Amino acid sequence: MGTVTLGRRAHRHSRWVRASLLLVVTAVLWLASGGVAQAHPVLLRSAPSDGQTVQTAPRQIDLWFSEPPTAAGIEVALSDRDGNAIPLGTTRIADRGIHLVVSGFPELPRSVYELRWSVVSKYDLHRLQGTLVFGVGLAATSTGEAARSVTGPAATVVDVVLGWMDLAATSVLCGWAFLAAALARRPKPALPEPVVATMLGLAVAFGFLSVFTSLIRSGRQLSEAKNSDSGLAILVGSGQLTRWTLRELAVVGVLVVLIRRARGSSTGMAGTWSLVVLLLADIVLRSASSHARGGAMSLLVLSLHQTAGLAWIGGLIVLALLTGQLREHRGQAFRFWRAFGPLAAGCVVVLSVTGLLLAGRQVASVDAALSTLYGKALLAKLVVVAVVMALGLRHARRLHPWLTRQPSREPTTPTARGQVMAGLLGVGVLLFAVVLAVTPPARGPQFSKPIPMATRATYQADDLLITVALTPNVPGRSLLLVDVVSSRRPVPGPIAAVTAELGTSTGIVLRRSQGAVGGDSRWQAAVDVDATGELPLRIVAVRNHPGPATMAGTWVVPSGLAPRAVVVSNSPLAPWTKAGAAVAAVQALVIGAALVHRRRRRVAPGSDLPSEADSFENAGSNR
Repeated sequence: MGTVTLGRRAHRHSRWVRASLLLVVTAVLWLASGGVAQAHPVLLRSAPSDGQTVQTAPRQIDLWFSEPPTAAGIEVALSDRDGNAIPLGTTRIADRGIHLVVSGFPELPRSVYELRWSVVSKYDLHRLQGTLVFGVGLAATSTGEAARSVTGPAATVVDVVLGWMDLAATSVLCGWAFLAAALARRPKPALPEPVVATMLGLAVAFGFLSVFTSLIRSGRQLSEAKNSDSGLAILVGSGQLTRWTLRELAVVGVLVVLIRRARGSSTGMAGTWSLVVLLLADIVLRSASSHARGGAMSLLVLSLHQTAGLAWIGGLIVLALLTGQLREHRGQAFRFWRAFGPLAAGCVVVLSVTGLLLAGRQVASVDAALSTLYGKALLAKLVVVAVVMALGLRHARRLHPWLTRQPSREPTTPTARGQVMAGLLGVGVLLFAVVLAVTPPARGPQFSKPIPMATRATYQADDLLITVALTPNVPGRSLLLVDVVSSRRPVPGPIAAVTAELGTSTGIVLRRSQGAVGGDSRWQAAVDVDATGELPLRIVAVRNHPGPATMAGTWVVPSGLAPRAVVVSNSPLAPWTKAGAAVAAVQALVIGAALVHRRRRRVAPGSDLPSEADSFENAGSNR
């Protein structure tokens, strides 16, 4: 395949290479302090909690997860301390999809019970299983120590390494293909045959690496799915198996095109654009299986983000290798860097705008970013990306001297030191991207800003003051109390009946518990609360004159999750990131329009300004 040389000067600047590696290693160690990466949802809370002893047998068992589980993958089994199975009634998913409710089982006598549960993440289709132990009238454990739930296997080092190799291979292929497409409309300088053979051989090697890693990763996930009866059914029903198959076909297609180009059977624009289309299909299918799924717009944003990032980083790596091969042909290397400039600028703009949009969707608040592994990985990635952007600006100043207000200075290619640093840091960015892919996003009810909650609330409906109270105001069976008082004297008419709707519970008929003077009355009913947060509440007071009065509002049921201490801010991050994305897009349009206007002035007929390419060639011929 040939030998790729980066040039002698890169070896004389090994301290900068070590500095780049030190930055990446430091960020990785910082991430390690936050815990092990989980590729699965996390059990946030249960009622009864693990190891808890209750005196009254629960009517239902509640499990709250950080991500919604699939309804088809729920497997639960309840047994007492002697191993006798307890028949279970129904399981349902409530509370925005993250709340699993197990109910319909008989009244539990005095004993210790074990609930074995297993669910499948709705986002990445990984299975999570655990054990919940609680006691009814007896201590939950004989040792006096609370039992611990097993929250599922963590993402292993093998998963991270395979994901890193897969992403790195795809990045190099994207850089190779998009750079070839950018050069298609430019004059094509004849490259030396050894250089062509080396670069084609390198692309084929990375194509084989992409096929190998994607097959291994799909095989590992398929093996995990086979460990449960519902695993394969979920893969088929969710379309995940179809997405895996199509992605494998796209990756194999990329390899076939590369092999044909290496053999000289496929050349020209047709082969280049077919390669680009197959790589875009690979990225879209990869995005469709991630944590950020949530509709066509989310898929579009994530696909654009990954495409821009992979093309930018891959292009830097490919150009560094290509420049090393062309150290005796400086003019050709300069043309390649000039052709990559607009592509890199566009990728940085798309990466910035989509990155802000994704950050607001995946990270709930500033505190969530500072306290979770996902947030730390995202912050570390942003730091490394900022360094790579700074290097890119330095490259642009060498390629375009007018950016330094020194138009007389000769344009030249980036230094070998800068090329090596940009490539190494780009590979580090890919590592953080893999960590983000296998880590639960920093979102969910545990990061939500606390909603003001009241034990009683008063609403106005026509001339009626309706006071509502819910006791104990937790998921499960609660007592709904409604006081109805008329503000008019004399009272127009007595209240004949009161009905209510709370959350998904409809058709609730309250009975009169205590009469009052005239039209004043108190009503009550037992209701089943199956969710937390803000629930729609509707009260209808029926009377003959002047007619029914309807009140519509909201009622807050606390999640029961321990409130997090506010470090910086627990306010939602999404509004700020959306505003930042809009500002970045407008700034990019303004700067792009200014650059286009300047370019048109330079190439206008009669312009006496020399082109930078001519300046470079003249400078090179005089040396």
